[in-house]
Amino acid sequence: DALLAGEHAARIDAARVVTAGHSYGANTAMLVVGAQVQRDGRALDLRDARFAAAMLLSAPPFYGEADPRRVLAPVAVPTLPVTATEDVIRIPGYWSGADDRLAVFDAIGSPQKWLAVFKGGSHSIFTDRVATGGVELNQQVKMATQALSLAFLQRVFGRSEAPLRGWAERFAPIVARYAEAAPG
Repeated sequence: DALLAGEHAARIDAARVVTAGHSYGANTAMLVVGAQVQRDGRALDLRDARFAAAMLLSAPPFYGEADPRRVLAPVAVPTLPVTATEDVIRIPGYWSGADDRLAVFDAIGSPQKWLAVFKGGSHSIFTDRVATGGVELNQQVKMATQALSLAFLQRVFGRSEAPLRGWAERFAPIVARYAEAAPG
């Protein structure tokens, strides 16, 4: 609200606002694009229709929710989950393996979704830490994620399909899996 009403509002295309987040920030991003969780017997609807797409880095399933499909089926905007084969969350009382990130992708209801899984890595490889997942791989993943994000935005906003179509081949040495569920 503040950004769209602030001094730079004229420079922002309000029809092209995208949300992104890492880990529980990705959960927040999913909530604002339509994910619905149950709390105290009520569905929490935090969807904000201004968001046109979502980029989800290392998105864990929603804690306390047994069925990710029920939670994520309402997500209808183009979505890009990104993870790594060693994307494991280890916090006291909670463990979440990389397969949970894949379950999030599968459960998202949008007919336009893409998934990128890097080889190796860690849960923190997408943060500002420069060595997690290995110093060399860390930098490669950050560069590839930056290119993927731009390609995703170009595809979603109709500028070009080519960068996204060629992304997996361009970064093949570090990509374990690339999947697309997008019409046309």
